[in-house]
Amino acid sequence: MANRTIALILMAAGIVLTAFPVFAEDPAKTVEAEGQVILGDDSTIGQAKAAALNNARRNALEKATGVTVHGSSTVYNFQLINDLVITATKGVITAEKVIENTCKEKNAQLFCTAKIEAQVKPLNLERRGDFAVTRALVRRFGSEASKQGTVFQSKDEIQIQASSNQDAYLNVFSVDQVGNVARLYPNDFCGFELLPAGKDLAIPDAHQRESGLKFRVLTPKGSKRSVESVLIIAMKNKNILLAQGAENPTITDLMQELSGMDPSLWVDKAVGYEVRE
Repeated sequence: MANRTIALILMAAGIVLTAFPVFAEDPAKTVEAEGQVILGDDSTIGQAKAAALNNARRNALEKATGVTVHGSSTVYNFQLINDLVITATKGVITAEKVIENTCKEKNAQLFCTAKIEAQVKPLNLERRGDFAVTRALVRRFGSEASKQGTVFQSKDEIQIQASSNQDAYLNVFSVDQVGNVARLYPNDFCGFELLPAGKDLAIPDAHQRESGLKFRVLTPKGSKRSVESVLIIAMKNKNILLAQGAENPTITDLMQELSGMDPSLWVDKAVGYEVRE
């Protein structure tokens, strides 16, 4: 079972889902790409390997789409916080094979290298117009709003806030530093209704907490630090993402599902944070 950064206490309940529309786009391109990082003094090997893998993903997207990725990484304490480049360009990685993900010493420094074979599907994002996620925030429950780059202590209780500039259905995910995904909303404590434009979704709210729903951030077993994110996906159609399929889904599984949709019908935004013991 993959480590989960956010622990959920959920009761079983049925959720009705609707099927994705089939949308024909340009065919996927298969590319090989490599990413490297230098292990910093305050980094773990696991964090460096994750950053190298995300760099390889960014390079694969750039190679397949011809578009340079900008603004998809947040640098905090000389680390990449959840470089979700998969959702930040004119393409999505629908499948990947990790060929190499190793660390070696060179000139008294530790270099980590990742090499992948990726299938990248180009997307026509111009059709989205001005549709956008306008708020994506993670904060300690009960605290004032925090900027991206927040540092939490392990077991802190958090609250997520999100909104979009058009009426939309929101899917909210936790993504750990190696790409494992957990859906946070919708869940068994919350209805899945159309959110009016400009209105904030806050999860959990006070009523949901009274019902037993709490989100707590945790460092992975054996690690004192981790870099994570929350990913908000706003959709014009009522669809629950990752409702079926892989037992331990990854960001690639999520992108593969999204790649079957008309890209004008969904937008996304990620907010990164760090967790420490």
